[in-house]
Amino acid sequence: MSPKLTKAEQTRRTRRVILDRARHLFATQGYAATGTEEMIRELGITRGALYHQFGDKLGVFKAVVIEAYGEITAHIRTRVEPLDTNWEQLVVGCQAFLEVAQQEELRRLVFIEAPAVLAADTLVEIDQGGFGLLQESIQIAVAAGDLKVVDAEGFAHLVNGSLNELAAWVAQSEDPQRLKTAQQLIEVLLIRHQN
Repeated sequence: MSPKLTKAEQTRRTRRVILDRARHLFATQGYAATGTEEMIRELGITRGALYHQFGDKLGVFKAVVIEAYGEITAHIRTRVEPLDTNWEQLVVGCQAFLEVAQQEELRRLVFIEAPAVLAADTLVEIDQGGFGLLQESIQIAVAAGDLKVVDAEGFAHLVNGSLNELAAWVAQSEDPQRLKTAQQLIEVLLIRHQN
């Protein structure tokens, strides 16, 4: 006989199965085509359990997107940690972000569905972890004399905006050349400001 789960463990497990099911549906069908009934039907939970965990369908979607952004940040960290210099980390980190735009599930969730569903200020809030990495790397590059920019914080916003637009452009196509072009463009942007 298996040990009885605590209330907190039951809540955690319920939350996890809802997120996993919802992520699959949002990534394959999109936000608009996914209903709450479809999310809970196979899980053996009630609509009340879903609402208790997330408030509503939008709350579930936001939680899924937050996790997706966490995966993107982890992907970037994995790509840059082995590199020796901050400059290499900055360039490769930007290019790694763009790689995600061709990973099918993340592509749809982050670059197609999220901008259509969530408010711009919500997306900015969710992106703070990734933006923080970028801003820190740019500040280090400026302090080390590797980058010559008018303002480090402003330049971080410029690069971040460029990355988001390029990622959306890459996400609209499965052509691997588009990804390579976007990666070259962001590298050129950084090199043009290299000191």
